[in-house]
Amino acid sequence: MSYKSVKKLKPFELVLQKELMDLDEIEGIELNQINENNLEEISVSITPREGYFINKTIKFVLKFKDTYPITPPKIVCITKIFHPNVDENGNVCLNVLKLDWTPAISLQMLILGLLILLTEPTTEDPFNIVAAEVLQNDKRKFIEINNDLYKRK
Repeated sequence: MSYKSVKKLKPFELVLQKELMDLDEIEGIELNQINENNLEEISVSITPREGYFINKTIKFVLKFKDTYPITPPKIVCITKIFHPNVDENGNVCLNVLKLDWTPAISLQMLILGLLILLTEPTTEDPFNIVAAEVLQNDKRKFIEINNDLYKRK
């Protein structure tokens, strides 16, 4: 193998590569590199074993910039869901992605945050106000809406 054929990784890719190797296996979670030539996007499929999205596989894309881990990745939910912390375009709002972000937050913590987001949605400071109101006032309707969306995919 020649040295020319080895791709030089960017600093954020080195960090991500280490975090990927250090990940603890979590039941119901699958990660995939979207482009084999870089680590700018990683897909995460989560199939919760409890909560409102039990046994539904919800897919996210984590988009990393060269400035990771100084800046957080952008997370987009690509499965259509009705959720207080996911807007109509799939943008995900987690506290750790905004005000609470520190470079000490790892990929493992982000994935666990997404799992908690699905198993225990919160209506405090919602990104999707309508979903928060439905969840607060009519949990059965919240489940019904998500079941309908999931069937359509």
